[in-house]
Amino acid sequence: MLYAFIDESYTKDRYYVAAYVVPESGIQAIAAAIAEARAYAETFGVETGAELHAHELMSGKGQWSALRGKHRAAVAIYTRALEQIIAVPGAKMFIEGVDIPRLNARYRYPDPPHRLTLRHLLESIDTYALKIGEEVLIIADEVQDQVAHAQRAANYQLVGTGGYKSSKLTTIQMPITFGSSDQSPGLQAADLIVYLYRRHDAHVETNPKAAKSVHDLWAVLRPIWGSVRRWDP
Repeated sequence: MLYAFIDESYTKDRYYVAAYVVPESGIQAIAAAIAEARAYAETFGVETGAELHAHELMSGKGQWSALRGKHRAAVAIYTRALEQIIAVPGAKMFIEGVDIPRLNARYRYPDPPHRLTLRHLLESIDTYALKIGEEVLIIADEVQDQVAHAQRAANYQLVGTGGYKSSKLTTIQMPITFGSSDQSPGLQAADLIVYLYRRHDAHVETNPKAAKSVHDLWAVLRPIWGSVRRWDP
């Protein structure tokens, strides 16, 4: 059994969803990885048990306010967290994105970006699971229309996902489960991944040091790349 933890990140022009996928045997290792990263963060004055939320970590907000103005410390903690999650045996990451203006320009009535990227992500995960002969349990971060997303995903197993590579997602156990990231180390790992890809792919860094930090952080994840794609319709 595989567990796929899913989170999203977006700008006005780009939408991304990412999955951090691990075998069932790695669930305890994820918890240990996130716990170790939190313990490391505490050495920089971050409050005990702070949720690994990438935006707050990098901007020094909320539970991560101790890092405000301390870019090197934030990058050090982010790096340690990524090193921990890629070390979980069997871990893989999958990312699907879409260019929203191009989507709207090409189609008169396009699917909403979240629906589209989630469908593509489920297809990628299903392809991987088929290849290694596993089934998949999906745990996604809570979203406003999560009931509709769960129902739509379950319907894919009846009629297919559509498109040029329609799939009935035979490896995926339905329904999709939605959870709170503060209670899920796996969802926190997915948040770190998808935020970083958004910064890498969609954000123009004006500060050379910030640009190098994003580049270096993204490189840490290379060992667990499954598929990483932004669709430009």
